[in-house]
Amino acid sequence: MRKTVVLGAVWAVLAAWAAAVAAESDASDLIQAIKSGDEKARCQAIDMLGAQGAETEGAVPALIEQLSDPSALIRAHAANALGHIGPAAKEAAEPLAKLVFEEDPVVRREAIQAYRDIKPGPEVSIPLFAQLFEEAGPEIRIHVMDALAEQGKPAVPVLVRALQKKEAAVWACMVLEEIGPDAAGAVPALCEVARKDDRPEVRREAALALAAIGPKAAAAVPVLSALLDEKDVPGLTGSVVFALGSIGPEAKSAEGKVKALAGEADTPPFLKTVCHWARARMNPEDEQLVREVVPELVAALASDEPPLRTAAAQALLSLNPDPAILRPEMKKIFDTAKPEVIHVVLDAVASLGAEAVPRLIEALKVPEARLRVAGVLRRIGPKAKDAVPGLIDALADEDHQIRSEVLFALGAIGPDAAEATPAIAKALDDEETDVAYAACYALGQIGPGAMEAKPALVEKLSAEDEFMTMAAAWALARIDPKCEETSPKSVPVLIKALAEPDAMTRIHACESLCCLGALAKEAVPALKELADDKDPAVREAAAEAVEAIEK
Repeated sequence: MRKTVVLGAVWAVLAAWAAAVAAESDASDLIQAIKSGDEKARCQAIDMLGAQGAETEGAVPALIEQLSDPSALIRAHAANALGHIGPAAKEAAEPLAKLVFEEDPVVRREAIQAYRDIKPGPEVSIPLFAQLFEEAGPEIRIHVMDALAEQGKPAVPVLVRALQKKEAAVWACMVLEEIGPDAAGAVPALCEVARKDDRPEVRREAALALAAIGPKAAAAVPVLSALLDEKDVPGLTGSVVFALGSIGPEAKSAEGKVKALAGEADTPPFLKTVCHWARARMNPEDEQLVREVVPELVAALASDEPPLRTAAAQALLSLNPDPAILRPEMKKIFDTAKPEVIHVVLDAVASLGAEAVPRLIEALKVPEARLRVAGVLRRIGPKAKDAVPGLIDALADEDHQIRSEVLFALGAIGPDAAEATPAIAKALDDEETDVAYAACYALGQIGPGAMEAKPALVEKLSAEDEFMTMAAAWALARIDPKCEETSPKSVPVLIKALAEPDAMTRIHACESLCCLGALAKEAVPALKELADDKDPAVREAAAEAVEAIEK
């Protein structure tokens, strides 16, 4: 569901800055500073005091005092600081509650967020948020939505009451959707809204809330089934079918209508996809039906319409069909579709993130898709760790571009790809240099877990290929940074890399020398020369390396 961002970027920057310098400031000085001086200096002191936290004696009372300051900016910063302190600032609940009704929108937002962060308890929070939700305008109500959703089941009675208010009904539906199954107590009220409200958008949101409640919304099936006959309400039918599918087997009585809808010539492709999915959800044990539905969903993955692709990918994920059913259909697309269609299919699956990994593991078995799949797994990173065995198998591919991309994917997974170390070490001798370089990268990203590859990397320090020696030195610094045996060989290579024209090469060399610490002391002069480097990232990396070496 839609999440509102309560704290703006300015607050985040201020908090980060305050945390970095707060430790250097005396608490008593800060408490004194927040009470006098110009507004800017007081705000800075407030932020620093909040960053020091509740362990600073007197911080909470001093910040509470600032909540009544004449300056709205001071009040907003004080509320933000109390929020950073969190539950230890519960004594600020009452004064913060007063600020949530202020006219200044920034003060209101900060007070609401602080109230959430200090967590005074549902018996206090829910009445306050309920009042805000029912009485405030949209600009405040949207900030209260997440606060109520966080309360979960205890907030449901409040939201049921809000469903009866015309100006709050759509917002209440959204919050109930976020609460999900714990909002089962709202099913009767949501059914009433879905049946009778005169606004299409509110009826749609009510259906989506019932979908989020899922099987616990089974009592809504008769109402939802009847709503399928109201085809003149924009967008309602799709939400209703989605709700029926989310309820699952308990909604089977509506399957006939859903099947008929899917078969109508004028039913839009997106709605057909949802219908196919809903029927399979209603009949999870009907393997024949799943066999009929999966090809329809796979075909939708190649649609020109992004929403349809995403819906199809999500539908396949939730059905979790047997690979024996899914694989032939996916292979059919990969065997017959144009490359751009294959890319579209994989992008749709990749949009699901880590949840897509099981499907991507299957897709790795299809040679035509392997390059793109490895790239998608690379984007997912550490959460794709279950794909490591499949990626190891893919290292045997004849295409060097695929081998290289597979290695980058293993590197992106990082330490959890340690079991691939023997296979990656063999790739160091690949006849294609891009593969060998990628192998160095993967081993370095795995880190200490790739210790088994250390001898092979040490050999590469003597290679004629200068880039290979740099890559090997970089990897060794990450795998065994305290090794006194290899550092005399790797440090000179890394020092040489500091003079490379490519900025990223210089940065990586600095980072590797930073890892080596005192073992890289001979690199200090070269690192200090980078203080005037034209690239600020290089200058920063060099300074960090010098600090690590000299400490």
